[in-house]
Amino acid sequence: MEIREEVLEGDIYRICLDGRMDIEGVASIEKRFTELVAEPYDRVAVDMSAVPYMSSIGIRALLINAKAVSRRGGKYVILAPQAEVLDVLKVSGIDQLITICSDLDEAGKVLSGN
Repeated sequence: MEIREEVLEGDIYRICLDGRMDIEGVASIEKRFTELVAEPYDRVAVDMSAVPYMSSIGIRALLINAKAVSRRGGKYVILAPQAEVLDVLKVSGIDQLITICSDLDEAGKVLSGN
């Protein structure tokens, strides 16, 4: 699994995940993911458009990092999950805890409070 980050217009911090969020995939990015979320950005979008599969360990990683952002008063959204991953997020109830956005425009509005 790969992870990269970029700062977008409006101080949105996009963390892009690429690969399977299974036990091996999450283990390979867990430390870096936690470090990136600890950055001083209050608007975090986790781009999951390149994640074809997610297991419970992936859900755990998303929740832990969302909680870290929330604790410091920031906002955190999941961006553009593939259909199968979106189904997992909905079945597990994550969509009730973390806002899921279909594109960057929607994410920008949610993160900006509009």
